[in-house]
Amino acid sequence: MSLTLRQLEVVRAVCRHGSVTAAASALNVSQPAISMMLRECTRIAGFPLFLRRQGRLQPTAEMRGLLAELDRVFEGVERVGRLVQDMRDTGIGSVQIAATPTLADHLVPPAVAAFQLARPRIQVAIRTMDNLSVVETVMQERVDFGLVLTPLGHPDARLVTLCTGALVCVVPAAHPLAGRETVHVRDLAPFPLISFSRSLPLGDLVEGAFREAGVPRRIGIEVNQSSLACALVRAGAGVAVVDPFMLMDTERRDVVALKLLPATAVSAQALIPRTATLARPAALLLATIRRTALVAERAIAF
Repeated sequence: MSLTLRQLEVVRAVCRHGSVTAAASALNVSQPAISMMLRECTRIAGFPLFLRRQGRLQPTAEMRGLLAELDRVFEGVERVGRLVQDMRDTGIGSVQIAATPTLADHLVPPAVAAFQLARPRIQVAIRTMDNLSVVETVMQERVDFGLVLTPLGHPDARLVTLCTGALVCVVPAAHPLAGRETVHVRDLAPFPLISFSRSLPLGDLVEGAFREAGVPRRIGIEVNQSSLACALVRAGAGVAVVDPFMLMDTERRDVVALKLLPATAVSAQALIPRTATLARPAALLLATIRRTALVAERAIAF
């Protein structure tokens, strides 16, 4: 016998709230009903689900191992509910997206602002995470679509290119290189380099630019986000090679962005499961992001 969805909901509620009383209140059912269902769940599972410690119910090690999967199950249930609502009334609904921080900071805000003006009754949820986590979240269909930087993809996903620019070098405003329009990677050798690990897609791109120029890349400070790299440059910790989307920020305080040679292209892309059909609210938001990206492409061009 398997646990029913209702039983799983009760188990998850007890995990979240730590007591039968709080779980009963959250689910709007009686405390005895929750207690009886917990006993039945333990019987079906064949192992203890909770231990009582200091007056609270704490999940056992086995139960903790199930929590992440339970969260995915109920995120899917909530998503189905939203899709049903969207199909019932195309004027309302919700969209969930995952985005790498650079795009979440610079491309998403103007697009979502324009989208909300036109469709105020559609709720937008934005999750910020690294590129690889965006791919994983999209492929698990925990969001409608993702926004990533190249080079990145998945055989079971389709990519929609939104806009393309080139890697840029960011230096402090008072830096010896700041007066230039362009800088070659070999010119960066005398200065501490703030850069990304090769295990990250952006780090692989930067590594390729140095390799093409025949210059070894010696990382002084390793980071995993362009925003942190720029903050370190602003603080005077070194120079950085980052994606161009930070150029959409008109308030580049105390830093200068220079065209980097050899030129290395990087694109913002939407990632969608190959077999998925976007619900209407998600398709409308993606269309708005694409229009915003066309404007952004001009902003990030030198």
